[in-house]
Formats: sequence, C-alpha cells, structure tokens
Amino acid sequence: MTNRQWFAMGDPQAPLSRVRAILRAHDLLDGADRLRPHVGLVSMGDHFDFPHHHHHRSLEQASQDGTDTLRWLASHPPEQVVILLGNHDVSRVMELAWESDASFAKARSMAGGPAEAFHEAFPRIPTPGIAAVDFSTFAEHQREIVQELLLERRVHLGVVGVRDAAPMLLTHAGVTEREVALLGVGADPEALASALARQLARAVEGVRAAWQRGEPEALDLRPLHEPGTTGVEGGGLLYHRASVRGEGDWRPGPAPRRYPPSALPRGLVQVCGHTGHSKSVKELALTDAPAMSGRGGLRTLAVGPGGHRYERRVVPARAGEATMYLVDIEMAHPE
Repeated sequence: MTNRQWFAMGDPQAPLSRVRAILRAHDLLDGADRLRPHVGLVSMGDHFDFPHHHHHRSLEQASQDGTDTLRWLASHPPEQVVILLGNHDVSRVMELAWESDASFAKARSMAGGPAEAFHEAFPRIPTPGIAAVDFSTFAEHQREIVQELLLERRVHLGVVGVRDAAPMLLTHAGVTEREVALLGVGADPEALASALARQLARAVEGVRAAWQRGEPEALDLRPLHEPGTTGVEGGGLLYHRASVRGEGDWRPGPAPRRYPPSALPRGLVQVCGHTGHSKSVKELALTDAPAMSGRGGLRTLAVGPGGHRYERRVVPARAGEATMYLVDIEMAHPE
C-alpha cells in the first residue's frame, strides 16, 4: 500500500452513482470516474440491500446497484482497491446460497404472512424479515459476483492499515476478545489479519469445486461467523456490534449479535463499518441530543479504565485502550 494515500469507505449500500459522487466530492476520481493513481481505497463491506425507496429506485434497479458497485471496485487493481466482506455480502453465499430469483420472489411475497408457513416453505432463510427487509434486494447475479470475487481472492475479512505510524485492523464489524481467542493469536493487527485470511482461504477451498461445477454450496466461516438458521438470525464476526442492551436482548448461543464495549481487545486499534450513528445511538443508549442526533459522520468508540466513550470525531488512540473508528456514514440515506 505504498506511494498511495489510502481511504476507508464505509458501507457502500447505495447506488453506484451515489458512491461515485461521494468519492468525486473528495477529489478521489479522475474525469473517467476512475480512482486517481495516487488513491487507494478500502471498501468496508456491505454492498447490497439498501432501502431502494430513498432513491426512488425499483427493486430491480436496487438489486443491480450492489453488483455494479462491486464490479466497479474490482475493475481496479488489487493493489489499489481492497474489498472487505460484510454480512450482507456473505449472506449471498450463506443464508441465500440455495435461493433463485423465483424462490426469493416467493419468499418476499410470503414474508408478511404466518411465520410457520414461511419457515416450512423456506427453511434455509432465517426469518421473514430477512426476505422482506434485511436481504430484500437479493438476486442470483449478486451471488455470482460474490462467488467470483471469493474464488479470485479479491475480497477479504480483514486487512492492516497504518495511521500516524501505528497499525490498525480494518474489518467490517470488528473483532472482540471472542474472535481473538478463536483465532488463537494476540490482539495484534498483523496477526489478526493473517489469521482471518487463513480462515477465509480454507472456507473458500471447501466450496471451490462445487461452485466451479455450478452447484449450490454455502460458505462456512463457523464459529467465527454464524449464519442464521430457521427462526434465528446469524451472529458473530460480521454481524455483531457494540451495545449496552441487556443480555435478554442478545442473540443466545456462542456467536452473539451484540457485545458489551468492554469485550473489545485492549491495545487494539480498529476501523469498522457496519454500524452507523443512528444505530449506535440506539445500541449504546446515547441521550446527549442534539449532538447525538442525525446520521453519518466518522466516530470513535474507546474503552479504557473508566468505561467506554463515544464521540462523533476521530480521537487519537490512547495506550492500553481499545479504540474503534466507525466509518459507516449511512450512505444510502439522504442528507
């Protein structure tokens, strides 16, 4: 990543035209809508499933946008563009690995009916809400591009960046002490990124033959990342987010959807997407209005001896503390 100025782009769940407009506003594109030669870009994951009605887009258009964005990103060389996987990306090759355009259209149509009938018809789709809202723009071509990029090793679970001469771990949703223990390495960005790369490579090799034959098979990242099962949404590496909500609100089992801020590894500096400011307000029970209102913005979640702190700015990391920079600017929503 030398000789380039690198930028992290929070979840691009928006039309490609909007993604480019934001990059253009920061003078990162040339006249042909390509990244300038001196620019490096890390896309932080989640390229699908934004609320299409915000942009007056049809479902079909919204379904195509994420595929177009991934293809545009991947058309740049890997030394210039790094693509991270988010939960909405891997869902295409996990929870939705067996669905077709026709079957998922039927699932959407049944999502408002009795849950029992939905689960009987679609046992591999965790909940009706997945079909109606969370993964509602699914189309087969989305699965095809995710499979293609996985097979070509163009997508990653984590990479290392440097800010102020200090290394940082970049992932979609961050790592907690749980993932550090599962990976069997210390809370070090290089070690964690390497361990995540090995886990992803093993998972891809496990499905490579089936995918190359055109057969449906689900990518398996367990126990780091648990896909949803009938009636239960997934949890773990690409799903979880910091929260102060009580244990009764958390997903049961070994792969939580939420974790207390105290679970962030001390001494580790991370950059994550996944959680916009509006979600942080809810999960962290923030009440300092109006500073806590609105959407977007770069934010810092830090955990030290006195507990956790959340600020709507980039705060320098302190020695011995856990530091997470949140860069999801909620791109899909209008200003």
